[in-house]
Amino acid sequence: MNRMNEMGRSRTVLETAATVLLTVAAVSVASFYVYGQIAGGPGSGRQVVEDNEIENWQDDTALGIRVGPADARMVVTEFMDFTCPFCAMVSPVVDSLLSRYPADVALVFQHFPLNGRSLSLPSAVAAECAERQDRFRPMSQLLFAQQDSLGTRDWVSFAREVGVPDLAAFEECVKLSAESFPRIGAGRELGLRRNVTGTPTIFVNGRRFGGRSFEEFADVAEQLGIEPRD
Repeated sequence: MNRMNEMGRSRTVLETAATVLLTVAAVSVASFYVYGQIAGGPGSGRQVVEDNEIENWQDDTALGIRVGPADARMVVTEFMDFTCPFCAMVSPVVDSLLSRYPADVALVFQHFPLNGRSLSLPSAVAAECAERQDRFRPMSQLLFAQQDSLGTRDWVSFAREVGVPDLAAFEECVKLSAESFPRIGAGRELGLRRNVTGTPTIFVNGRRFGGRSFEEFADVAEQLGIEPRD
């Protein structure tokens, strides 16, 4: 009888462990798709750039924050959220792209704050306040690089680290609501019109782009005849 009880308890433990593992796997997969899937590497067999080009896509770029030349031959538009871990993974890739092709590649940030995340809008506001003092790019880089610190540090400490000159003005700015910054709402509305459902969602010259690696971005640049900086 004792042996049967022990066998029963062992089976219960194994079943519980299996249930926990399946639950963790399901949550991981769900999170993967909520934030936007990281595309496979070269040779994965999927189409990196879609054929369909958005009509008058250049008009969309006016709604975002542009980093890079106004006459860039390759314009990367990213719908992003500063709390999105996959956006944080893409950020240094895009930085490398801009450094490699400074005269011909531009990045346009479009806010797409995710629903149900308490820090999505406040971090977007902090970035917009930095933009008012010409420090958007370093602020965005820092927010992604120190994503784990969001909510545990005050926004002024981020501003100080990236060299925002008027910290008092910044401190007052971050007290404003997200509605005070038209780009935040405009970016989300634009994303919904473009069938954006998660972040990061990326377009290159008006075509949806599924790549996430530097090599995939560089392949597109090469196809456009863009030469890297020596």
